[in-house]
Amino acid sequence: MKVLYFGHYKEGTGWAQAAIDYILALDSVGVDVVCRNINLTGVEHQVPNKILELESKSIEGAEFCIQHLLPHHLVGTESFKKNVAYFAGETTTIKHQPWFVHLQQVDEVWVPNSDLWSSLSSDSLPVGAIKVLPHTKDISTYKQPVDPIEINGVEDKFKFYCIADLNDRKNLVSTIRCFHSEFSKHDNVALVVKVKKHGVSQQDLHSHVIELSEVIKKRLRIFSKSEMYADVVVIAENVPGSVISSIHELCDCYVGISKGEGWSIPAFDAMAFGNTPICGDFGGPKEFIDRNNISTGKLVGGQLSICDCQDAAFPEIFTGLECWFEPSEVETKKAMRYYYENRQEIDRTSGIKRAEKFSYEEVGNQIKELLNG
Repeated sequence: MKVLYFGHYKEGTGWAQAAIDYILALDSVGVDVVCRNINLTGVEHQVPNKILELESKSIEGAEFCIQHLLPHHLVGTESFKKNVAYFAGETTTIKHQPWFVHLQQVDEVWVPNSDLWSSLSSDSLPVGAIKVLPHTKDISTYKQPVDPIEINGVEDKFKFYCIADLNDRKNLVSTIRCFHSEFSKHDNVALVVKVKKHGVSQQDLHSHVIELSEVIKKRLRIFSKSEMYADVVVIAENVPGSVISSIHELCDCYVGISKGEGWSIPAFDAMAFGNTPICGDFGGPKEFIDRNNISTGKLVGGQLSICDCQDAAFPEIFTGLECWFEPSEVETKKAMRYYYENRQEIDRTSGIKRAEKFSYEEVGNQIKELLNG
């Protein structure tokens, strides 16, 4: 079996990391895989040496094609036994988007979660052509020593944290509001916000999140003085993956209540580090958080609402014709309080045990089965 794998895997994003992990998963189970990068931004980030090795191989003899690309880059072809698109969406429908038309060029569409499978089925993509394939990860990375990191002001506190781009979908406002509504200076807690946004300076990012926190405090009107609220610490620097791992190692409970995730790599990583991610009961997190084991994390309920998005990456997506999932702030606060007060009762090994179900070997073999199916 020889697979040609296209991806935007040098972009330095979660989307890029997912492509890298799938390629390496295929290689780990003995598949002859050759990869090609499709550049989006003109910038190429460093990738593992193994990816460069697979990239140097010839495409001659490839039997299967996987296009892990934004849909407007997809190409229809009959040159392979199977031509597959990998697609990650976050809303309940895409039938009004041009992307929906692009997806119809391929033989199969693979998606990372069952909710997206249901959405595309409802949009009238052929049910038999839609397959669920979870993300994968090199589990050994969670078992390696992590360099310690110091964050001033949080040393002895219980640390909630989130890692997110600054955009409407990531729902940072709700995360900060839940934190300030539930906790105060009387609680030994802090919220660490690791944030980034393309084209915005670190200083502006830091100032924006701090200002956002202050505005939320004023609107909540719980205390007359800002210093009575629990601390929010912002990390706006661009940092390598090793530092992200150090943040996971340092912190205690991940809060990822975005309005939709195809998967959520930070939440999955948090689970593997034993940090009980709190996520909405929709999309990707449903695939890896075990709702019967509170030590793997908590899925909070919510409701579907009309997309109201001012900063979509493309003008055709996240419009008012789509709905996304808004996690309940009441349930989120309750989950945060639970993990704060019951931290000694959490089995921190449950997360890594759960993560092992998504190892390169497990998912690599799933890919082989899908291609041969």
